[in-house]
Amino acid sequence: MTVFKTKVGRRSFLKTSALAGGGLMISFSWLASCKPGEEEQALQMPDEWFELNGFIKIGENGVVTIMSPNPEIGQNVKTSMPMIVAEELDVDWDNVVVEQAPLNTEIFTRQLAGGSQSIRQGWNNLRMAGATGRRMLMEAAAKVWQVPVGEITTKKGVLYHSASEQSAGYGEFASAAVGLEVPEEITLKEIKDFTIIGTDRRNVDGPKIVTGQPLYGLDYKAEGMLYAMVAQPPAFGMKLKSVDVAAAKAMPGIRDVFSFTSYPAEQAKQ
Repeated sequence: MTVFKTKVGRRSFLKTSALAGGGLMISFSWLASCKPGEEEQALQMPDEWFELNGFIKIGENGVVTIMSPNPEIGQNVKTSMPMIVAEELDVDWDNVVVEQAPLNTEIFTRQLAGGSQSIRQGWNNLRMAGATGRRMLMEAAAKVWQVPVGEITTKKGVLYHSASEQSAGYGEFASAAVGLEVPEEITLKEIKDFTIIGTDRRNVDGPKIVTGQPLYGLDYKAEGMLYAMVAQPPAFGMKLKSVDVAAAKAMPGIRDVFSFTSYPAEQAKQ
C-alpha cells in the first residue's frame, strides 16, 4: 500500500487544478473505447459535467472525461496517460472520454514532447489525480449513506457499501464530491491490483488519425501569427558565409531575416 500526502488545501487545489473553478463543463468527444463503426453504440453523453480536478470531469450518467496533458506526436500518450488516471480512479475504461488538455502549466506540468519522459515524469501526478478523485467520491457516498468512508469500496465506476447493500454509480455522487475538501492523504493501488495499466487499449484517436481529423501543428492558426523557416547549409560542416538581407526582405510577405549559430543547451538557459 502506497500512501501519498496531497500537500495542498482546497483553495489552492481549485486554483491550480480546476479549469473552471470546479463548475459545470460541456464536452464533445468520442468515447475512449469506441471502435470504427460503433460510434452509434456509444453511451449517451451527459448534460452536465462535474469537475473534480484538472484531470477529471464526471457526468451525471457516469461517463468520465480524463484530460491528457501532453501533446500527442505518435508516442500514444493521449491514450496511456489517461489510462493511469483511470486506473486509480477505478473506472470502466469503456466509459471514459479522453480530451487533449489545453496549455496550462499551472495545472499540467511539463506539457511538451521529447526525451521519452511523459510517463516517467507524470506517473505520480497522474495516479494521484485519479486516486484523489476516487477518494472524494467515496467521502461523498459515505456522507449520504452515513457510514464510515473506510467501509466504502469501488469497482469500475461504482461505489459499494456491502454491510448496508447500497451501491451507486460515480455520476450520482459527482456533484456532491465537487464541494468536498481535498483529502490530506490518499492511498494508491498496489501494482498487482492494476486492471487497466499494462493492458492493451485501442488508441483513442485511431479513427480520427486515419481520417485526418486531429488538429496538427501545421493546422493551427492564430491572429497575427507569422511563419518562420530555417535555412541550413546543404552539407554537414558547412557554415554561412553571407546573406543579402535587403534582397530577402524585399520579397513579398517577408517580415524579417536574420542569421544565428547553434549553441550548447547550457547557454540557451541563460
